[in-house]
Amino acid sequence: MNSEASIHVLHVDDEPDFAELTAEFLKREDDNFTVTTATSASEGLEHLSCGDFDCIVSDYDMPSQNGIEFLKSVRENSPDLPFVLFTGKGSEEIAGEAISAGVTDYLQKKRVADQYTVLANRLRNAVERYRAEKERKRQRKAIETAQEGISILNENDEYIYVNQAYADIYGYDPDEMEGEHWELVYPDSDTAIVRDVILPTVAEDGYWSGETTGLRADGTTFVEDHTVAQTDASELVCSVRDRSVEQEQEMALTQFRTLVETLNDPVYVLDETGHFEYVNDAFIEMVGYEREKIIGASPTLIKSSEVVDRSKNHLGRILSSDGPDSIQFEIEILPNQGEPIPCEDHMGVLPYEGELFEGSVGILRDISKRKERKQELEQTNTVLRTIVENLPMGVLVEGAERDVLMANGQLGETLGVPIASEEVIGRDCATAAEEFKSRFTDPEAFIEVISERLEHRELVQNEELQLTDGRVVERDYVPYTLPEGEANIWLYRDVTTRKQQNQELEQANEFLSQTQTVADVGGWELDRRTESLRWTDEVYQIHGVNMDFEPTVENTVEFYHPEDQTTIQDAVERVLTDGEPCDLELRIVTADDEVRWVRTRGEPWREDGKIVGVRGTFQDITQRIERQQRLEEFASVVSHDLRNPLNVATGHLDLVADECDNDHLDSVRRALERMEALIEDLLILARDNKEVSDTQPVDLATIADRCRENVQMEQGRVITTVDRTVWADSSRLKQVFENLFRNAVEHGGPEVTVTVGELTDGFYVEDDGAGIPPDERNAVFELGYSQSANGTGFGLNIVKQIVDAHDWQIRVTDGTDGGARFEITNVNFVNK
Repeated sequence: MNSEASIHVLHVDDEPDFAELTAEFLKREDDNFTVTTATSASEGLEHLSCGDFDCIVSDYDMPSQNGIEFLKSVRENSPDLPFVLFTGKGSEEIAGEAISAGVTDYLQKKRVADQYTVLANRLRNAVERYRAEKERKRQRKAIETAQEGISILNENDEYIYVNQAYADIYGYDPDEMEGEHWELVYPDSDTAIVRDVILPTVAEDGYWSGETTGLRADGTTFVEDHTVAQTDASELVCSVRDRSVEQEQEMALTQFRTLVETLNDPVYVLDETGHFEYVNDAFIEMVGYEREKIIGASPTLIKSSEVVDRSKNHLGRILSSDGPDSIQFEIEILPNQGEPIPCEDHMGVLPYEGELFEGSVGILRDISKRKERKQELEQTNTVLRTIVENLPMGVLVEGAERDVLMANGQLGETLGVPIASEEVIGRDCATAAEEFKSRFTDPEAFIEVISERLEHRELVQNEELQLTDGRVVERDYVPYTLPEGEANIWLYRDVTTRKQQNQELEQANEFLSQTQTVADVGGWELDRRTESLRWTDEVYQIHGVNMDFEPTVENTVEFYHPEDQTTIQDAVERVLTDGEPCDLELRIVTADDEVRWVRTRGEPWREDGKIVGVRGTFQDITQRIERQQRLEEFASVVSHDLRNPLNVATGHLDLVADECDNDHLDSVRRALERMEALIEDLLILARDNKEVSDTQPVDLATIADRCRENVQMEQGRVITTVDRTVWADSSRLKQVFENLFRNAVEHGGPEVTVTVGELTDGFYVEDDGAGIPPDERNAVFELGYSQSANGTGFGLNIVKQIVDAHDWQIRVTDGTDGGARFEITNVNFVNK
């Protein structure tokens, strides 16, 4: 076996047994494979740093650094090395992320031996392509990376190759020049010199060098250093250097210096020893010292020792191998006269090569006015909080458990009950309502309406109530959500006179605005007629900007994470053009560079039947997303710790099956398959069935037919009589059908018939099996319930969670032929 045919594989998997099993199978497939194993990404990187490998095979789920993070680390130094993600954790999201990170191939682990044949073939193909591309790049690297412009002409004086530098000199793209005659880049007045002097000299001596005049695509000319050499194949190799570039660089440097000198912001440069080497006029004006006093001085001239030390620490971060290119931080400048000046210091380092540090550069920005605006905003917020606390209306806020979260002193005064607000905090609202009801002319109706409001959780305003003392109060009910759960606001206003009513209404609106702030929910409005965008106060707060910020469509999109900007733009465009509401969970990057998760909803705003804009809400959901991510991480760990030993056991079972035949092997295989099914259901329960935020039109007949192919029904069949399209999460609805089909097979046998039909407000799935007794129909959706020895007990619970997440309803009844019938209702159909 020659060295060129051998393939050195680095296999990284945190399960040593599985890694050894994979190595053994690869060697069985082809003895040209040499496999080195590593049990972590860090160990794999160590092998790469000191070894020569032809490709990498890596698991996804690994401690400290997963497979995609390991891929990104590899790509930093080996952008083209073949990398195959060989993992038991398969999903479209992981596959998409792997492709974005530059994976060569993606292969999911299966419990069959022929997966290693597939793996070996893909590795051989990837390495063959890698070696061929590597050789091609080596041949052209010298020309492609040359700083000088290089071209090759054939015997007909036509360009057959130009590098990028050559094309850039003349203002063309390389493909525009290939096939053109050399006269393309010479003025008409100089073509005779080339034809009568240069070309004959090259033909006689094989070489010519000198100055010529070049012609750019835009019609301008320049002086160029030009060499021409002839190859053995009668081709001409030309190299060109633009002599005007140096002059342009000198001019650019002069312009840059002029720009710095005329900047309104102070600019400084420190040399490698940390002393001032340069300052502009704006800097001198700020600090109040003469230039001669500043140049050569230490920054302690204008900064305290604490600020100087902090600046040095920031400089150390920039100079570190993994540090940022620049750092922005707040400092105080101590001028020659006057009070300290608060500034933002934007610090970076001067370009340098090797280990020689050349110095640092910075721009100062006076933020005195911004500090003043921040202080004014804080004072304004304090005033607003005081106003809310002293609203002339009764306020009662209760939590999800109906305990009193807040009550102001006006509550007792408005209802005519001698109570203090601090006495009510923490009490049970239902008990308090029973104590207050005697103040109303219809006490029982007072209690009944409260229960009705809490059941429906719909905003109710200006509800009139008659008190026994002859006064009339208006009550508002406001349901809202705090980070800790649902909450309710009850506002009571004495509206005996119209003047009092108007005054109380204005203050109530003020309070409602503040309660939105408590819940971190804001509103936004986009007017397409004027292209104007308006935010409520809460939206400013979530974005981390003050009220002076003027939101526009452009700068609002820039707040979103780069990967989410297209999503929000497309969603808003659909609302404006099609009237399709949007409900999205996306990431924003606040003004403080903090990544936050938000939920934004948008509804079409219509006037005279025409869409004139979008109105929506904006809520910070970072805490909920982080809780979900922690749950997913826990599920991934459990899945990984269970699935990897399961894969190893399956692999060894295949090896044993090759060597002997024993009836016990089938029992072991069935047990392993049941374990795999349990793991999959556990993952679905942990990750997928809480909420639905992205729905789309889904054809019921099409998805039912696809799910039939994914469920082993043997002689069974699926009859689809429904012809409707619903709004649903396609992947989650797929789980509903597959679980119901599997349930039918488990309880109805291999020849069961399943029918998918249409209801007035939904659809049903029924089978002709044994059915479900009436006294067990409520229990079938409970976690762990199963009447089959092979069932996991999770399938119907998953169905129930997905149905609930869509705000649908499900019930069990008798099938047409005596089997079980699952009816799913309250479904939103897409209009035909």
